Parts: sequence; structure tokens; C-alpha cells
Amino acid sequence: MRVRAMRWLLCSYALALSPAWAGPVSLEPDQVSSLRSLIKQDSEATALYEQQKRMAVGALSDDPKPVPVLVGEGRLDSDPDKIRSDSALKDMQKISALAWVWLVSQDARFADKGTQFILAWARVNRPDGDPINETKLEPLIVGYDVLRQRFTPTDRVTVDGWLRDQAITLWNDPRHRTENWQSHRLKIVGLIATTLDDDALWRQVTEGFKVQMDRSFLPDGESTDFQLRDAMHYNLYSVEPLLTLACVAHQRHHDWYDYQAPSGASLRRAVDFIKPYALGEKKHIDFAHSKVNFDQVRSRAGEGEYSRHQWSTCEAGPVFSGASCVDPDAGATAVKVWCGAPHKRFVDWQSVVNAVKSGS
Repeated sequence: MRVRAMRWLLCSYALALSPAWAGPVSLEPDQVSSLRSLIKQDSEATALYEQQKRMAVGALSDDPKPVPVLVGEGRLDSDPDKIRSDSALKDMQKISALAWVWLVSQDARFADKGTQFILAWARVNRPDGDPINETKLEPLIVGYDVLRQRFTPTDRVTVDGWLRDQAITLWNDPRHRTENWQSHRLKIVGLIATTLDDDALWRQVTEGFKVQMDRSFLPDGESTDFQLRDAMHYNLYSVEPLLTLACVAHQRHHDWYDYQAPSGASLRRAVDFIKPYALGEKKHIDFAHSKVNFDQVRSRAGEGEYSRHQWSTCEAGPVFSGASCVDPDAGATAVKVWCGAPHKRFVDWQSVVNAVKSGS
């Protein structure tokens, strides 16, 4: 008994001293070291990390609030089930902060709390195949990629099985295989495939990405969502998840940003299409001629963001922050268009992580 106890203590001690491991969705081991150095050397990166740390510290005294099924798509903001889901989804940013702060600090309190939150969702939540609902799990998936090696084998089986069920349900759901639905479906399935090291699933996502670029984007980079909704809001909503996916592909040493579909469309062109609007060189009235009835329903219900209005360039910031993973020049554009306090290099935590991924 005493020998077994000593072996357990030695193993625990070795784990505590071992280099932090994240994963290909988040960061490779050498990139973790670069992130820590960047936080020490750059005052903006330090400030953004401290924001994450404040959230993580606050989450230490919170309990997870998972819901059995996420509800949101096709519902008005006043819908009680959507309100409950939106409240539960506050867990996502807590999980993200706990994971990143553990990775940087190696303080086990944050890892332990992050695993508690993730396990709670894995045990309670079940997929419904709607990518607009499931896309909101992205911070949890990335957080799990960071913390996965901290889970016991039994708990890892629980979370792996839940995520695989999410991916399979999403992939097999027949609804809306183009436009923003498909972009979000590809993103979540791609994140899960990489976290679980499922190469067969990743190959399906790869082919799906190529089809999506060909069917849902025009040669000049405009999305078919923009044509359908007459809204830059939905154009961004179609592009952003594909940029997240392109960043994952970049971590896997594939270039999806410059991939050109048979139609001539590419993600780079999609970002270039947005840029003059983001910089104010072009103007757009959002939802002036949307062909989707639910946009009118939301407008009549008082949800002003879906009524006819001058599109705000502030919305574009996250697109260029996301693109900075695969296009360092996009980071400079993010600084120009980001609203709020002026920035020199980094606009949000993702831009800090992406600087490490891109080596910029």
C-alpha cells in the first residue's frame, strides 16, 4: 500500500513539473512558451491576460449551469428557453478564461475548476444538430483542448464521447448545408475532429470546406448570405467561423486561407471584400432588402439590430482579429477598426493567441 502511494505521489509530482501541454486547436508546446514570453514582454498582452485572469478568479467561486439542449436559433430574444440558454452560456467564457490562465500560470486551481465546468456540460448537455446553437460551444472545445491531459482517463472518455456525439449529430443533420449554417457546422466539427485527433472526420471537414467556399461565396469574396440577407452582419457571420477553422488548419500545417475554389472564391478574398466596408470606404444599410422572413419578425419584435440601419464598422473587428492567425496584416486592420480605447498591436485575447500561432 505504501509503495503504491509513493508511486502515485511521484507521478503527481512529475506531472506538476512537466511542461504545459495544450493541443493543436489551442497551442503546441513551443507556442505555450512563446505566449508566456509575450505576456511578460508586451504591456497590451499583459493587460489582456489580466482580464482573463480576473474572469478566471471570479469563476473559482461559481458553479456550472449547463442546460440539456441549447436554444437560440429561430427564437426571439424574449423566448424563455433562449433566455435560459443565454444565461447558461455565460459558462463558456469562464471555461475559456480558466483554461488559458491555467496554461500560462500552471496554477492547478484553474485547471481543476475548468475540468469541473466542462464535465458538467458533458454530463448534462445533448446535441440537437443545429449549428447556430452548437457554435456557441467553441470556447468549451478550445478550453478542453487546453485541459484535456488534466482529465482522468474515465472523465476524458465522458467528454470525448459527448463531443464526438456533437460532431456526428451536426455532420449528419440535413438542414441548411450552405451559407452561415454550414460555416458554423464545419467550424465545430473541425474543432472536435482536431481535439479528438480524428483524421477521418477531419478529411470530411476538409472536403466540406472546399464545397462551402465554392457554393457559398462569389469570386470577389462576397458571401451568398450577403445577397440573401442584404446585411454585412450575416456576411461576417458566414466568414468568421471559417477563419477559426483556417486557423486550426494552419496549426495542422495546411493553408486554407489562400485555397481557391473552382469558382475563384477564397477566404482571403472574403476578408478583402469586407475591408473597405470596415475602413469606412464603403457604406452599407443592413437588412434593407432581406429575403428572410425571420429578419422582419425580429424587426417587428423590436430587435433593432435586424431592422434597416447603417451598418457599424465596429462589427468588423473580430473578423480581422480572427484572420490575424493566418494573415498578420489583418492584425493591423483590426487595430484600425476596433472600437473603444486605442490599441497598438493587440485588440483582444484572441489576437494575442493568434500572434503566437502566426509567429508574428
